[in-house]
Amino acid sequence: MTGSRSGSIVALTVHARHVPAPERQAFANRVQTLPEPAVVIETCHRVEAYFMTSSDPAGLAGLLELPPGGAAYLDEAAIRHAMAVAVGRDSVVVGEDQVLHQVRQAADAARRADRPDRELERLFGRALQAGRRARSWQQGPSRSLADVAIAAIEGRVGSLRDRDVLVVGAGRMGQLAARAGVAAGARVVIANRTPQAGAALAGLTGSATLPFDPGPRLASFGGIVVALAGPWTLAPDAVAALGAGDAVVVDLSVPAAVPDAAVALLGRRLISADALASGEGQASSSDAAWLARLDALIDQAAEDYRAWLGAHAGRAAAEALIERADREREAELDLLWRKMPDLEPEARAAIDGMTRHLARRLLREPLERLGRDADGRDEQAVRDLFAL
Repeated sequence: MTGSRSGSIVALTVHARHVPAPERQAFANRVQTLPEPAVVIETCHRVEAYFMTSSDPAGLAGLLELPPGGAAYLDEAAIRHAMAVAVGRDSVVVGEDQVLHQVRQAADAARRADRPDRELERLFGRALQAGRRARSWQQGPSRSLADVAIAAIEGRVGSLRDRDVLVVGAGRMGQLAARAGVAAGARVVIANRTPQAGAALAGLTGSATLPFDPGPRLASFGGIVVALAGPWTLAPDAVAALGAGDAVVVDLSVPAAVPDAAVALLGRRLISADALASGEGQASSSDAAWLARLDALIDQAAEDYRAWLGAHAGRAAAEALIERADREREAELDLLWRKMPDLEPEARAAIDGMTRHLARRLLREPLERLGRDADGRDEQAVRDLFAL
């Protein structure tokens, strides 16, 4: 861990709104050659690399061949972008849960592999805190990309109530798609490469199952959602059935899973993951008050991080103590939110504020002693006492 600024914070980002999938994948491959330890976030819609460098950021962006439509953020802009990603403000579905999990995975992977600079670890620690706080404000299940996929199909074919919908894939996104289809009143059918996993998902959602290649049965579906980490292998009769039917197919897979022969037959009935990122099938704009609240959270998180950057290195023990207290407090709050999912947002905010105030009161004396610490003894005592 470094105790002083080791350079500029840089974020190189490409998103499906502006950069097509093949160019995103090529950029993801080039990111692996970065000369600096980096936090790399890679999802179906985005590839982002965050790193500290004392080199020319523009030169590194050129070295990695940032594609047209990509963006390079430096220092303040990089900080704010990381916060916006973690709280879900930059997602196709504002506030969606999946991106927070993906940010956490990226930060953990960087920590295990490269031990990134302390500044980068702190940036994503603060971003994850902001992301968790944003999710605590939500009531009930949050919308996901799978909900957008089902909405996109309904936007083309009308209500799916009592209509057959096929979900191809039983991974995380396939599970969300199956639940979204059931919520829309559809008769959901699961097809998965591994039949056992498909049957397990069908049991959880009250759905039926079909083979991974359903053959001519494909002509009978009103909508199809494909969510795979590999190709959807179809025989010629299945491809012909797709072309003969009237199903709208949403391919959430990146790279695309629907075979090229079927793509040609489907034409405008095929909606790609990139099309969803560009706004296909989304509902009306999110609530303005909700967006304003997220923007204020981003402002506060960025300000907290800037304050941390400006703090003296001798305050490291105090920061670690606060982080430890926040982690424990947030873990307990997460348990409470799960036990009481119907709490009103105002009640959640009041509980969050009360526990934050209590934690700060309990830490006041140790923090004041650290501020007066002249020989490092108090710092060592705090580290030993709290296992920092």
